[in-house]
Amino acid sequence: MALLCVLYYSAIFPFQKYAVNMLQCNLTFTEVPADSFWAGNTVTIIQYCIMLVVAAAAFASNFSKQKNMKFGLQIIAVVALVVFCYMGYMRQSAETIFAVFPLLAVGITPILGNYVDHKGKAASMLVLGSVLLIACHLTFAFVLPMFKGNAVGGVIIAYMTILVLGASFSLVPASLWPSVPKLVDKKIIGSAYALIFWIQNIGLWLFPMLIGKVLDATNPELVEGLNNGSITPEQAAVSYDYTAPLVMLACLGVAALILGFALKAVDKKKGLGLEEPNIKG
Repeated sequence: MALLCVLYYSAIFPFQKYAVNMLQCNLTFTEVPADSFWAGNTVTIIQYCIMLVVAAAAFASNFSKQKNMKFGLQIIAVVALVVFCYMGYMRQSAETIFAVFPLLAVGITPILGNYVDHKGKAASMLVLGSVLLIACHLTFAFVLPMFKGNAVGGVIIAYMTILVLGASFSLVPASLWPSVPKLVDKKIIGSAYALIFWIQNIGLWLFPMLIGKVLDATNPELVEGLNNGSITPEQAAVSYDYTAPLVMLACLGVAALILGFALKAVDKKKGLGLEEPNIKG
């Protein structure tokens, strides 16, 4: 469980550090006029408010008992999400595009947690999260670069992949953390969580450095150009090839997927109850 945690989170959190630059290197942006509404601070505040609407409506819809209210909140969340994405596109900024990452996770995490409580299948959800993680990183590596020069198509692919990655991210906490008490005695549950976080933080320390090393090793012409001054840092910043680092992160997902299947096998053999609901009777 600890190894699965470190592999999965190491493919998410270090990626967030490089994601904006990866989008800058693979998407085609046009400069927004300085006096435009889309270049001002007001649009940032508006987009932040829309983000809160998406999060609040999606979260509240999970707890509404009235079908009409539930459906209405979901419609509000979807419409607000579309508006948020449109504004991100109009701002022509990689930062605002990647800002959509947590929004789908906010809406579906309570659903997934409720599902684990009442239906179980925690180990299966860990496997599904790994599959989605692999698919997203491979899409960033091989599909997104194909749309460079296509201003609309590239942004649509980026938004869809980022949202799915956010959904994948929500699968892990909703299924992994509630499973730990099933694996250890309740007297040492604090030590168990401490061990998992200790191992996780080793990965979060190591993999950002590895991504940087792989990025430099696979873009030697940019490193050489920066060293001899033939290209500027600004030019280099939008010219990196992120294929190798993204494939490396996808491999972490493959390793997590293998561990997920191993966990399911151990659970079936020893009856750990990882696939069983938390609420019984």
